[in-house]
Amino acid sequence: MTLPKIKKTNTGNKSKAAARILRALLCFAFWIGIWYIAAAALGKAVILPMPHDVAKRLIALAGTKDFVLTCLRSLGSVFAGIFFAGIFFAGIFFGMAFGGVLAVLSHFIPVVKTLASPMLSVVKATPVASFIILLLFLVNKTAVPPIATSLIVMPIVYSNVTKGFSSVPREKSEVARIYRFDAVKKWKYCYLPCIMPYFAAACRSAVGMAWKAGIAAEVICSPKGTIGSALYNAKIYLESEDMFAWTAAVIILSIVIEKLIVNLILGRFEKEERA
Repeated sequence: MTLPKIKKTNTGNKSKAAARILRALLCFAFWIGIWYIAAAALGKAVILPMPHDVAKRLIALAGTKDFVLTCLRSLGSVFAGIFFAGIFFAGIFFGMAFGGVLAVLSHFIPVVKTLASPMLSVVKATPVASFIILLLFLVNKTAVPPIATSLIVMPIVYSNVTKGFSSVPREKSEVARIYRFDAVKKWKYCYLPCIMPYFAAACRSAVGMAWKAGIAAEVICSPKGTIGSALYNAKIYLESEDMFAWTAAVIILSIVIEKLIVNLILGRFEKEERA
């Protein structure tokens, strides 16, 4: 006797999604309310403007051609840094033959890890501002944001990828050896399932850090036509509404970038693993 199939409904998932959206909206409303109270108590729009004034200015800026070009220039700098880091530490997991060289070599050749770890520890411990100031002496100021971004991203991706290698169970390696898996099967069935969750976590952290480092570099270097230079100019001319509007633009772009990179690129792999 066969049991009747039970149709799965998405009601539960929709309810959870609605609850998450409601919580997010309530949280957003709470902090906007705090902002209103603080701005009203301070009473100085030059220092802390009202949220609706910032929103108006952001909408006005978003409607201009310069706003789009400025965002694209900053995005280009940040993505250049992320791509640079990805080629060296994580690209192999997307089929790039020469990507992830250092992380892979560190796993299979202990001396590489011994040499690379101190260098990456120094990079992680060095303040972003120090990197930016040092780079200003070495390269053109337009090249500083992508290089600074890559230096911040590299240790995050590298350390997570190496942890992923370390998490591969010995049993999987033994099975691969006994059944004489070729290199492709080893990567597919042994390494990738263990490494990808760590790589996904690295991307979540790296995207936010890269965006912060890129904008900080632009503020200090002030390359023409970037978000960082717009923020700096707004500060110089005491245009508080512009400063808060550009900051809001940075936050929105950061969230969008993270969702695109993590959910669209890595989400598919994670869904397949859960299935």
